[in-house]
Amino acid sequence: MTSAPAARGRGGDGVEFASVGALRRMVDRREITVEEITRTSLERIDRLNSKLNAVVAMRADAALAEAQARDRLPPDDRGPLHGVPFTIKDVTETIDLPTTYGSLAFKDHRTDFDALVVARLRRAGGILVGKTNTPELACEPVTRGQLFGETLNPWAPDRTPGGSSGGAAAGLAAGMFTLAQGTDAGGSIRIPASCCGVVGLKPTRGRVTFAPAAYEPWGGLLHNGPMARDVRDAAVMLEVMADRMADAGERGEFRAACERHVRPMRVAYLDGPGVADLDAEVASAFADALEVMDELGMELVPGVPNFSLVLEPFATIAEVAFAAMAAQMTDEQLQQIGLTSMQLIARGREIKAARYYAALQDAHRESARVLRFWEQHDVLLTPTVPWVPPLRERLPASEEYEEKWAEYGTWEMFTSPFNVTGQPAISLPCRVRSSSGAPIGVQLVGRLDGEADLLTLGAAYEAAVNWASHPLEGVL
Repeated sequence: MTSAPAARGRGGDGVEFASVGALRRMVDRREITVEEITRTSLERIDRLNSKLNAVVAMRADAALAEAQARDRLPPDDRGPLHGVPFTIKDVTETIDLPTTYGSLAFKDHRTDFDALVVARLRRAGGILVGKTNTPELACEPVTRGQLFGETLNPWAPDRTPGGSSGGAAAGLAAGMFTLAQGTDAGGSIRIPASCCGVVGLKPTRGRVTFAPAAYEPWGGLLHNGPMARDVRDAAVMLEVMADRMADAGERGEFRAACERHVRPMRVAYLDGPGVADLDAEVASAFADALEVMDELGMELVPGVPNFSLVLEPFATIAEVAFAAMAAQMTDEQLQQIGLTSMQLIARGREIKAARYYAALQDAHRESARVLRFWEQHDVLLTPTVPWVPPLRERLPASEEYEEKWAEYGTWEMFTSPFNVTGQPAISLPCRVRSSSGAPIGVQLVGRLDGEADLLTLGAAYEAAVNWASHPLEGVL
């Protein structure tokens, strides 16, 4: 077997950082085999994971066997993800790897099925190499836990990688795999994407199923979506993951959207409430993003909808979701649940059915009000998070429930509203990095079923900022 081409840095054309399209071209030209691609991914995980703690379970032998089988397929039988290494977040069911939900209570838990999204990624030709780290029950916007410990940010190891899909984002940024599945109930795809300098897309509610284990978890707050190093890869992955019944167009629409010439759009942007919460470096990066949008010919309109009433029911719905999860656990399991999860469970147990129903109704009513904003605007532009990724030991600053969730609430102030409204939102790396070395992200929010517009604008923005040219340093 010939050796795989060496990587040439974050923006190079080596295997570690190659896009889905580049890998496919190399395979079709017989410049590399799927086995070589897979072996490169597994070797990079083996080399870097002791530093990053991004991957918590691997299937190396099975992945290599699958890769060898893929290499025997004729070109006409190759799927859109032929030979592409991908990971699954450790809250999503896989038949051949544990699904621990990041919890000691489920450390030996296995299922006898793949989640439908996992099955789709495999059928499309992807090679599942492992599962990624998440906080217990995906309950925090950071990535730390009793079972697997803390994931580091590959750009700045002393900074948080965000969460709860932190292992996915850190591994992508480090070139350990090409694609990653994430989940997002308050920003858990977009926040780590911002912190680690990758692309994270939360689709429209219902676009990607959680079947067969669930359909609209957390009262509809939880979304399933793609994470990648560039917008086009996220689009390809979304097409594979998406339910046909929820698709806004024909197969191939999202990939085609990335290639379209970007038309002038009416882009609203953060101005007024929320600006005071930005730290100086995020404010500067956001101003730079506005300049890029202006250069792309967008019509920039200051102002955002009022999200305050949308967020009021968020905590009630989330807390009840944790109480519902606890109701399915044994007493022995509950004794092993960590502090943050137990705090959420305890709060949820105090909430009566009438209050929960009222929260759902409030969420629907206020979402309808907020959605009217998109009748006059195509896209909303905000920072993804208001601060440069904090030092790992400083987020949260307190384990006291009210203080911790007030801090997390500010951290999620631009992401969680769209889990309530169900709108698609994508986090993209800004052109500039922070003085800490950690990336800074910007978020685009579209109207319901508006993924195509986000991908078109996102691809144009990505090309303009040329983020992939940044060398990855940090722990590597």
